[in-house]
Amino acid sequence: MMMPANFSAVAENEMTYVVGGGLVDVLAPVLTTDDWQRFNTNLVTIIGNTYMKGFINNTLGVVFSGKYSPAAGVFATYGNVVKGIWGDNYTVADDASNWDKFKAGSKGVLNVALNIVGNAGAIYNLATGTVKNSAASAWVCQNA
Repeated sequence: MMMPANFSAVAENEMTYVVGGGLVDVLAPVLTTDDWQRFNTNLVTIIGNTYMKGFINNTLGVVFSGKYSPAAGVFATYGNVVKGIWGDNYTVADDASNWDKFKAGSKGVLNVALNIVGNAGAIYNLATGTVKNSAASAWVCQNA
C-alpha cells in the first residue's frame, strides 16, 4: 500500500497533541476585547469610588457650604489639595543635590497627576452611574 510522503505510522499510545490542550488554555483563557473593556471600566470605577467623597466635598461641599466665594471657591480648594500633595512629597533640604531635588520633584508631580486621575475617575462615576435617592427614607409621616 502506498502512503503519502508525510505520513508516519504512530501507535495510539505514542500520540501527542501539539495544538491545544495546554494548561494555560484551561487555567487562563484568552481575554477578549470585551473583557479588557470591562476590566478598564471596573478599574476606573474602583479609583473613582475611592476619590468620590473628596471630590464631592471639594466641589459641591464648597459651593453649597454657605460660605462660597468665587475668588476662594473650588479652584482655591483644589489648589490647596495640590499644594498639600506637593508639600508631602517634595521634602528635601536646601543643600540637597540636584538629583535629590529631581527625585522629590518627580514624586510630587507623579502624586499630583495620580490625584487628578482619581478625581477624573470620580467624575466618570458621576457621569455613568446612578446615585441613590435618599429622600424616600428620610421622609417620615407625622400623622402615622
